[in-house]
Amino acid sequence: MKEDRALKHCVGLITAAVLFSGLSLAHANPMTFIPANNPCIHYSGRWDMTDALHPKHSWPGVYVTTTFTGTRIGILMNDNTNYYNVYVDGKLHRIFHGTMPGIAEYILADTLGPSTHTFRFSKRNIAFDEIFSIDGFLLNDGGSLLPAPSEPNRKIEFIGDSFTAAESNEATAPSLPWVERFPVTNIDKGFAVLMARHFNAQYHTTCRSGSGMVCDWQGKTNVSIPALFDRTLMERKEPKWDFKQWVPDVVVIILGLNDQTGLKGPDGRVSEANSIRFKQTYLSFLKTIRSEYPGLTIIAVAAPPPWIRTNVREVVDEERRRGNTDIHYAQFDEFPGGYVANNHPTVETHEKIAAQIIEEMESLKVFGGKTRSAN
Repeated sequence: MKEDRALKHCVGLITAAVLFSGLSLAHANPMTFIPANNPCIHYSGRWDMTDALHPKHSWPGVYVTTTFTGTRIGILMNDNTNYYNVYVDGKLHRIFHGTMPGIAEYILADTLGPSTHTFRFSKRNIAFDEIFSIDGFLLNDGGSLLPAPSEPNRKIEFIGDSFTAAESNEATAPSLPWVERFPVTNIDKGFAVLMARHFNAQYHTTCRSGSGMVCDWQGKTNVSIPALFDRTLMERKEPKWDFKQWVPDVVVIILGLNDQTGLKGPDGRVSEANSIRFKQTYLSFLKTIRSEYPGLTIIAVAAPPPWIRTNVREVVDEERRRGNTDIHYAQFDEFPGGYVANNHPTVETHEKIAAQIIEEMESLKVFGGKTRSAN
């Protein structure tokens, strides 16, 4: 009955939709406009829905899913910065990059079979200092929208930095300027998404390149992850994120690489005082996470550098001494030759990282036992 009501609601909104002439599109045929607040569209990740007709985003790893009938689907969006994966019927159809300023119309998939199709639109990369929006969808005249495919029950939130954002994982060059990393970043092939697929879980990727637990790689504390954690939009202090609308079963924290760089002294080492600062901030952040997500499991993951492993391990040991048995330590190894574009993991390295953390989580039975991967 619930699905029937949702379907009727979707169809009702489509019936009231207006027809676009497609003036800015490559196709002159009329298109049916679907407003962005249609209940058949599912938004995953942190979205600002204050204006539901123009949902906004800035965190990496957000995606949109729906189901539609027809031969063509397009989008209205305000974004000529980011790159997106377009999936139709579970397969990668294309990589999309907007080219026009402001709200613009684009065709994403064309000449499809006249049947029912699943659709997924996922942001590949991370960008700074901009807010982006989706402003509606377009279907060929006579097409219709159906409820989005159901999401898995399990939920994992990944809290991290550029490694979690899969920055530059499809690159081949040893170094790249910042903007040139955008088209060669594909979070869908990063360890976070790989892990979520393995456990058949929904996911949020609350991560920012360059940021750490205490500071960023330059030592700036205003863009640490704890400082940004309550934001709906990474680049704005308001609106605050409503943690009650999406509560994970597991939080995976992978931070420390940028702290090690930002906290080091002239001698290239992190002082004992700054190591204590890192651990105290970590412990405080754990309290924040538990207050927002009671009853969850926390996986504190350490990257290869010895300073990170030592301090993250000490945080976990201290938590467990305090009786907090909901937190567990995990780590991943260095993979020689497996890094590109300013020392970021390749796709193959992401697969290895995912495998190591998955093995630890399986041994901990975080979801109650052996887990069958999603297709």
